[in-house]
Amino acid sequence: MYFDTRLWMMMPGLRLRVAGAAGLGLLAMGFGVLRFVFLGRVLALAFAGAAPRQVALAAAGTVACMLLRAWLDHRRVVLAQGTAGRVQSVLRARLFDRIAELGPAWFGAERTGGVMLAVIDGVEQLHRW
Repeated sequence: MYFDTRLWMMMPGLRLRVAGAAGLGLLAMGFGVLRFVFLGRVLALAFAGAAPRQVALAAAGTVACMLLRAWLDHRRVVLAQGTAGRVQSVLRARLFDRIAELGPAWFGAERTGGVMLAVIDGVEQLHRW
């Protein structure tokens, strides 16, 4: 995993959202591991010839863990996508403000289409990791 400190410094109001997404990911991972614990219990009970009610309870635990993990992972992705969109908006605004500060004279030596394409693609590439 790559952690960019410059990008972290550019999002002072969004750090809690990033930490929340990481926390949801860790919680989902815990339920993913717990799912395998319950699944192992189902297999152990089935091979030991336990009562069907015991096997069904362990299977219900497995299903509950699977559903909780899926829900937590979905919430993590929604939170991460929303945060990424906000970071992109802030970066775009900062870049366009900087271009406006430079003024039209700066574009005399640069191709405006190439600069704008680089700005847009550069910000969009942050979203693809």
